[in-house]
Amino acid sequence: MSRLHYYGFVLFCCFSQALSALSNKSDGSDDGHCIWYGQCHSQNSLIQNCYYNGTAKPLKDPEGLKLLAKWCPHMVSPEVSTCCDASQLKLMDSNIIIAANFLQRCPSCINNLIKHICEMSCATNQSKFIDVVSTKPDGNINSNGAYITEIDYYVTPEYMNGTYDSCKQVSVPSTGQLALDIMCGTWTSTRCTARRWFDYMGNKDTPFVPFQINYKNTDPTNRYIPANPPVTPCSRGLDENTPACSCVDCESSCPAPQPVPPPPGPFKIMGCDGYAVIMLCVFLIGSGLFLFAVFVVPHASAMADLMRGRGTDEVRAAVGRRLAGVDRSPHNTLGDNEDSPLQQSKRSSVTSDSEHEMDTHTISKMPGDFDISSSFIEKLGANTDSFLQSFFEKWGTFCAMKPWLVLFVGGCVVVALGHGIKYLKVTTDPVELWASPNSRSRIERDYYDSHFEPFYRNEQIIITSIGLPTITHNTSNGVIEFGPVFNASFLLAVLELQEAIKNIGAGTDHSFEKICFAPLRTNGQIDLSTDECAVRIIVLRRYVSPRLERTGKLT
Repeated sequence: MSRLHYYGFVLFCCFSQALSALSNKSDGSDDGHCIWYGQCHSQNSLIQNCYYNGTAKPLKDPEGLKLLAKWCPHMVSPEVSTCCDASQLKLMDSNIIIAANFLQRCPSCINNLIKHICEMSCATNQSKFIDVVSTKPDGNINSNGAYITEIDYYVTPEYMNGTYDSCKQVSVPSTGQLALDIMCGTWTSTRCTARRWFDYMGNKDTPFVPFQINYKNTDPTNRYIPANPPVTPCSRGLDENTPACSCVDCESSCPAPQPVPPPPGPFKIMGCDGYAVIMLCVFLIGSGLFLFAVFVVPHASAMADLMRGRGTDEVRAAVGRRLAGVDRSPHNTLGDNEDSPLQQSKRSSVTSDSEHEMDTHTISKMPGDFDISSSFIEKLGANTDSFLQSFFEKWGTFCAMKPWLVLFVGGCVVVALGHGIKYLKVTTDPVELWASPNSRSRIERDYYDSHFEPFYRNEQIIITSIGLPTITHNTSNGVIEFGPVFNASFLLAVLELQEAIKNIGAGTDHSFEKICFAPLRTNGQIDLSTDECAVRIIVLRRYVSPRLERTGKLT
């Protein structure tokens, strides 16, 4: 019985250890292992890695350590173990240099992109986020091992989107394009997304991709944990010695514009409309000044003169009677029709034919009133009025007595004055209108015309479609709607018009091929053709030639 108990105890311990191992694996405590190591196959100058299901191996090669420290410094440690050898690191270095040629203007971008390449190439726990989908045996470099042809690489969407955001605006000045115009395939930068970019980089049909890499974000079986390398935004530097990406390559690095100031509020004074308050004040002040001038100023002026001893005796007497209220007889009472010294005397003086001044007062003067002679201005106005009246009376009489003579003399004057129209020169040449003869552009143009052939003038025809429907076209970015100018019937009509224009004047000395600009013609060439003319073709004939051959007409 003791021996049976012993064997039972041993089996129980083994079973417990097996359960513990399974539990640790399910809990994710497994640190992972390599899925490849070394190079086994070469095809079309592309190298495939050897399949390897084991732990990482120490990296002793000095050049390999140097390359690892250059691109993957976070993997360097005193005892470096990796899932890649020196030959793999050299290949990774050459591939990264190709990408850096387009992305090195933005250090954060290229650093973010390299991180997932380092994890895929040399991480010691590749099996935690990479699944080997297919392999082939017997490589031509190492015939003793299988080589990998396809993998699934699990990466978090946060990393993919962050890397794409840091690289999407990086430009390539040598080509005048964005980097993703080249690195995103047919999508170009305008339609590229994080998913499309990574799918293009993992497509085996893309140059420099040795095997198929399927980038995935989630694992339905929960066997793999997506890699999530840290991402540095393009607006931040990698460290104190590395600047952030420039504003040209990273919009978030551009200085923030000044906030738009809020619109000014309504103008108010004590809670009321300010303009209404100001206009009310102006009205009240103006009305007060007017009333003051009407009712107060005349009496105040007369009183001031009286107090200072100024004015005639008649003024003093009239003011005294009005203020004292005495002498209220009808003769002395001031009514509406009286001629008071305080009232402004209204006089108009005219000059008679005998050039004597006449007093035109129609108001009967009271005893004691006095006459005031007309001023110089009044005399000048009266004399001018009399002169104009006399002159135009004589001129009208003369014209009425001799109408034909007046018409003849007037016609002669009109003809004489209009004779200068023959010296009128209308300038329509835009060069003469806008360029001074002494300007630099005018001098250089005259020099060019005197030594070379003169400039040809470009003729343009603007054509638009009316009443035609729009068209739709299926593209890789979905269905796109184009305007009616791309309608087939419209393009055929434009082509017909284009050919008719080229045939204008055919068979004459001023046909199109004889007057057009043809820079590729040789001097003295006899056989001329419209195909030699510099014409910007709207519709190429080769696109509609099948229809021409089928129907024999353009429409």
